[in-house]
Amino acid sequence: MCDKEIDIRAANRSDCEDVYMWRSDFISRTMSFNSKIPSYKEHIHWFNSSLNNANRELYVGVVGSTKIGICRFDRNRKCGVDEVSININPNFRGRGYGKRLLASSIKCFQKIKKNELLARIKPKNVVSLKIFKSLGFQELFSKEDIITLIKCDKNISFKEVDENDSKVLFELLKQRAHSISHNITPTWDDHVAFVKAHPYRYWAIILEDDFPIGTIYLQDDNSVGLNINEPSFYHVSQVLKHIRAKFKPTRGIKSKVPPYFYINVSYGNEKLGEILINSDAVPIQVSYKI
Repeated sequence: MCDKEIDIRAANRSDCEDVYMWRSDFISRTMSFNSKIPSYKEHIHWFNSSLNNANRELYVGVVGSTKIGICRFDRNRKCGVDEVSININPNFRGRGYGKRLLASSIKCFQKIKKNELLARIKPKNVVSLKIFKSLGFQELFSKEDIITLIKCDKNISFKEVDENDSKVLFELLKQRAHSISHNITPTWDDHVAFVKAHPYRYWAIILEDDFPIGTIYLQDDNSVGLNINEPSFYHVSQVLKHIRAKFKPTRGIKSKVPPYFYINVSYGNEKLGEILINSDAVPIQVSYKI
């Protein structure tokens, strides 16, 4: 039966009882972030609400007349990412259906929405981690009780700034929608002089598939400047991953330099702030100009 094709369809009310049985399974609850088994009344409310939720898609995988499992996509509009999770019919675990269900559901979902995909999985859920990674999900960060992965087909790279980048940097500067340090775009001559001075510990152009989309810089006080005109969860996660892998904070100085990296965000740039929080960054303060 495992060789047969999995058909993917939208969930409907006839799936309610089956999904409840899958959700109530001991292993399913163990791997869930909420281990409590819902009552059937609670489940009916959740299921019906899910079907009517514009920010949620439920897909059921079927082989012949047999339901194999369910795949859920939840839209985070503030971050511009869809979180995906799967639950296999317990009778079909360990038979190779998980990867096929996930792959087919993603293919079906991306016919209508081509968004970045996020997954949050318990470290002990080795099977799910293996399935998601085999389909191109990359590990972003992990905690004791959760591993966060993301899938995006774009390639992010970093090009260290030199004097030849003045024109590219100036174009990015003119496109910037949010700014902290200035309200008026510098003149070309002032800009060129600034690039030549290279005042940062590290300064790089962020490239998406070799196309410039923003900049990043680190200063000796451990502050990080992050400027992306249209930031996405994937962009920010790759920047944070790059910083954590390549650099260590300079030594802290009490009341002057914190012993950790921190990012200043324009007060009006709510999207970037939301993405950072969901990328495991911790908000510490709000600054006010007087």
